[in-house]
Amino acid sequence: MALAGSVLLVTLIVSKILGSISSKAVSRLGEQVAHQVKRAVSWVTWLIGILVCLDQLGLELTILLIVILLGGIMLIATVRDILLNIAAREALAIYSPFKIGDWVQIDEYFGRVIDINLMNTVPVTLDNEVVNIPNSRIIKDIFVNRTNPGGIRIHIPLTLENTIDFSRFEDILKDIGNELKDGFTPDSEPEFRVVKLDGQALQLEILLRINNRAKSRFIASEVLKRVKSRLEEFRKIHEDHLNSKARKT
Repeated sequence: MALAGSVLLVTLIVSKILGSISSKAVSRLGEQVAHQVKRAVSWVTWLIGILVCLDQLGLELTILLIVILLGGIMLIATVRDILLNIAAREALAIYSPFKIGDWVQIDEYFGRVIDINLMNTVPVTLDNEVVNIPNSRIIKDIFVNRTNPGGIRIHIPLTLENTIDFSRFEDILKDIGNELKDGFTPDSEPEFRVVKLDGQALQLEILLRINNRAKSRFIASEVLKRVKSRLEEFRKIHEDHLNSKARKT
């Protein structure tokens, strides 16, 4: 019994030393991973110590095998998430559905991928939020790679009076396209289409093909501001012309 107690004491000391060393060795993978690895190493150490103890007490081999089986089950349960994420990372590397720099939609998260490590895929959203998504989740769930070599197409809704002169509106869009051409893909111009005619209102969509998805809100805002400003200028010129004509008559 004294020898068995000594074995357990040594096991306690060794488990703490090995747990600390293993935790530091994998700390670059994250705090959660380091904690799980430390637990797994500690359990394995205790399993070995308990087996030695049982052997010293002269217990049957069947009990030793049961302890080994239980220890193996506990070890697998401890590192299950780590193993799943590492396996998923290898699958992503083999099939390469996206790469660093691509714009991806994963569930409710949309952003540009900045890192793919052993545990997580890391996109940065349009709001500049860094999201760590476990690789195993990406393999199981549906995701969309929205990167397009020819740029990214965005739609800007706009409601105007149905008396608009389409040729004039098209000229306005071309002018704005020339002013903001650095944000658009080469050889592309703003386009528009009529979505719905509702009473006195006309619902349109402005179609743009841009280089950088991160600037989509800024470009959309700039286009809307400039379109409305130009239309106001045109409306004022038209009203001044009608007033001038009325005074002459």
